[in-house]
Amino acid sequence: MTICLVLGILVSNEIKPDLYLSFVILLGALVPFLILYFLLRKNLKLRLGFGVSSYLVAFTIGIALYALHSPKNQASHYSNSDYNSSEKSLVKGIISGKLKPNPYSYKYFMTVESVNQKETKGKLLLILNKKDAEKEFEIGDVILAHAMLKPIIRPHNPNQFDYAAYLEKKNVFHQLYLENKNYKVIAKEENLAFFLEKTRNKVVSFFENEALPTDRINIIKALFLGQRQNIEQETLDNYSKSGAIHILAISGLHIGILLYFFKALLKPLDRIRYGRIITPLLLLLILWSFALLSGLSASVVRAVTMFSFVSIGMYMNRETNIYNTLGSSILILLLFKPNFIFDVGFQLSYCAVFSIVTIQPLLSKLWIPKNKIIGYFYDIITVSFAAQLGVLPLSIYYFHQFPGLFFVTNLVIIPLLTLILVTGIATIILYTIGIYLSFLTKLLSEFIGFMNDYVKIVSSFEQFIIKDIPFNYYILLASLLAIVSVIIFVKKPTSNRIIMALITFFIFQISIISSMEFHKSQNEFIIFQYPKKTILASKKNNTIVLHSNDSLINSNYVIKNYIQSNFGAIDRISTLQNVYYINKRKILVIDEKGIYQLPVQPEIILLTQSPKINFERLLTDLKPEIIIADGSNYKNLIEDWQKTCQEKNIPFHSTSEKGYYRISLD
Repeated sequence: MTICLVLGILVSNEIKPDLYLSFVILLGALVPFLILYFLLRKNLKLRLGFGVSSYLVAFTIGIALYALHSPKNQASHYSNSDYNSSEKSLVKGIISGKLKPNPYSYKYFMTVESVNQKETKGKLLLILNKKDAEKEFEIGDVILAHAMLKPIIRPHNPNQFDYAAYLEKKNVFHQLYLENKNYKVIAKEENLAFFLEKTRNKVVSFFENEALPTDRINIIKALFLGQRQNIEQETLDNYSKSGAIHILAISGLHIGILLYFFKALLKPLDRIRYGRIITPLLLLLILWSFALLSGLSASVVRAVTMFSFVSIGMYMNRETNIYNTLGSSILILLLFKPNFIFDVGFQLSYCAVFSIVTIQPLLSKLWIPKNKIIGYFYDIITVSFAAQLGVLPLSIYYFHQFPGLFFVTNLVIIPLLTLILVTGIATIILYTIGIYLSFLTKLLSEFIGFMNDYVKIVSSFEQFIIKDIPFNYYILLASLLAIVSVIIFVKKPTSNRIIMALITFFIFQISIISSMEFHKSQNEFIIFQYPKKTILASKKNNTIVLHSNDSLINSNYVIKNYIQSNFGAIDRISTLQNVYYINKRKILVIDEKGIYQLPVQPEIILLTQSPKINFERLLTDLKPEIIIADGSNYKNLIEDWQKTCQEKNIPFHSTSEKGYYRISLD
């Protein structure tokens, strides 16, 4: 049923039906379901039809759920209110979340209360210019701003991470840019989020007063408060390269460790009357208290919900199926938040857990150590391997790298994380009831320091990190299919199952070969968008020639994304030329020197590095078909050129505004 619900959500995301149509579809599935339900009492032969109709109802519920939660179907959502994106609007809202800042601005999520004094709802991205900020906003601040509601910028280069699409899955569609005192904080909303933030700030102040190193405090904030935004990039890179980045985001691993620790701690309660009722209730209270402390982020709510079902299942007086337990937690989460299915953390978390409960028992049977200590570490290895195998396709698809030493990392990190979580929770609990034990704080600090040092050492072996792996959607599906078929075969080997496994591996190979051949056939010339730089690329088959005056351009993220997504390789890097001959068309490149009087009649003119030229005379002399201005030019010059082109009816393409420019070479 859960699988059908998920499929319904995915289909609804593609077709995007309105609310009326989605409920008509649901009603169309409910009618035969109800008819078969009442007929089943008299005729058991209809069981198959009833089963099919049940799955169909779950599928259509998924469609209706997604439509119901879609802002476009909500009249009160701010995106459906009366505003003009090219004019300033009066927007009132409450700061509901802090995001990682960049060198120029602070970023927040804001829950909208009104637009132009009309009551609305929804969430948007708030960007505060650091130069104009008197201080950072706090959770609960009520903001009144007079600014333009603008759509979040789409990527300007091919195969670039789409931040706008990422935020859309969180129901954030617009951004508000605050600068030059176009805003003011008018009140403080003392809601649940405010009090939770206040509690977290007290915890942070406690550790800061202990004079712990900043890098260790930032790890504490990540592990216990769900705040990763202050961790230095170098530390994040070390954890990523070593295969331990999942440690820094509160997930099923953290909640699972806490669950089994407190389960062991509360075990004596099992002996008393009603102990098997009291214990799971206390476990639920502990887990959800931790979720509140860490800010009720999406990842924490998911993990706690999942392990809430697991903890209840452990204390039921009848045998429970772990797959049904996990499926039930997914069902509950998606009923309230259907967009969770698109969350990377959600996908990785459940894939890891399903993989552990399926594969780890098979691996543990391969060898049963007699020594308990060896057995403990062997279990860590098998759990790590099972989890890594389960998330491997998704991990490569989203991050395009594989940390080869993940098992070496987890062998130390998982026991260490257990010590850190237990010590940290004990320290925080004792602090809240007024008991201070300095040795616990120092112990916690030393554990974190050792973890950081160990991760740094493992990450230094970069030869074991496989980077920039090309992996598209079709290869992802084929690899998941292959892994599932192999697991099914290993659990119960039969001739049919080995044939199925071989077929899925053949499909996996075909998906790789066909993807490579498809990209091989896409020949093109690209003018990229990049601030202050000119980057061109010529792609023929799987060979890419870069054109730039920057010799280190191949390490640029724009180029790396382009290469890996096209299954390509850099042939060479050449300096920029004055003229390019592309498919019988000539591209004239005019740089800061402003030289354009060459013996060519170009169809395309590329303006770079803000050339000082008489633009009108250039258009009169060369009569180009189109003018292209890349991101290396000054903004005011681009605006002047665009205005002149409009007057003369000449197409103008600014990569800063419209994104990259592509010319097919086929």
